[in-house]
Amino acid sequence: MKFIDTLNGNKSTIPPIWIMRQAGRYLPEYRKLRKSEQDFIKFCLNSEKASEVTCQPINKFDMDAAIIFSDILLVLHMLNHEVSFIADKGPVLKRLLVGENINFNDWDGYKFNLKAVGKAIELTKRKLIHPIPIIGFSGSPWTLFTYLTEGGSSRDFSNARNFLWADEKNAEKVFDVLIKAVVCFLDVQLKAGANAIMLFDSWAGSIPAIFRKKFIIEPTKKIVEYIREQNPFIPIICLPKSMGEGIIEFADEIRPNCLAIDHLTDIEFVHKSLSKNIVLQGNIDPICLVHGGKRLEREVDHIINLMADRPYIFNLGHGILPNTPVENVEKIISYIRRN
Repeated sequence: MKFIDTLNGNKSTIPPIWIMRQAGRYLPEYRKLRKSEQDFIKFCLNSEKASEVTCQPINKFDMDAAIIFSDILLVLHMLNHEVSFIADKGPVLKRLLVGENINFNDWDGYKFNLKAVGKAIELTKRKLIHPIPIIGFSGSPWTLFTYLTEGGSSRDFSNARNFLWADEKNAEKVFDVLIKAVVCFLDVQLKAGANAIMLFDSWAGSIPAIFRKKFIIEPTKKIVEYIREQNPFIPIICLPKSMGEGIIEFADEIRPNCLAIDHLTDIEFVHKSLSKNIVLQGNIDPICLVHGGKRLEREVDHIINLMADRPYIFNLGHGILPNTPVENVEKIISYIRRN
């Protein structure tokens, strides 16, 4: 499996290819299936449908890896925290206020309620004509914390930051629960047969630098160490999005197999600053893929040439956008594999 070989440090002339949110709204077959269930959480927890969606981009584009169709907010939903998805608005949650904590200790029930995700992985493994690796994933504790304290998405994450400054000790208690919840979520996926793990810290760039070590690096390190103790051969990808210069300390402390580099981060800086033992992934702006054409090809050529002396996985800097033309995905995959 080229994808796993690359994560284990082997270079290849043609990099393995997968795309974040490769199973999603840009695909007409996804949109058709999505209409069959009004509630998004129920859709994610329908093992058959989640498996079918996972397989769609593999069957269509022959990607080198599948990522199980799920959502990072399932973790909070299973902690009995109210989560809903509103059309054209996104996730809406009951806000966790300063002074409040998450009172949860039913971890056996938590794992039981997530068994549909494990079953979707098992179904996907049986459905795929050619065996390819399946990525299990979770949101990282800081990103989950932002959704909890903001009540959804945010521009400046002022509520999350205010919680840290106003009640740091209580924030630590909240993070203890979130770390345990992430570990249990990943356990379910690994036991079902996930071949790699990805941790999404989509809002890592929003935390004050003084809190990075305590609320991003240390929680991530605990999760990674647990995975490696239980599953020493499972490769781990981390996306600390828009973390700036902090990505160097993150890599030094966590030592992931692979760092996913978002499109707002200078990949040349990262490449020069990090050990070649760490695989790099991504960095193409999702909007560049929307436009496609020769400019996209030049961007791809630049990154692949830059990564000539390092194991590299082709991907975007973040999730593929709903308005991305399917033909642009087909063309860039053909272009990369033709070179």
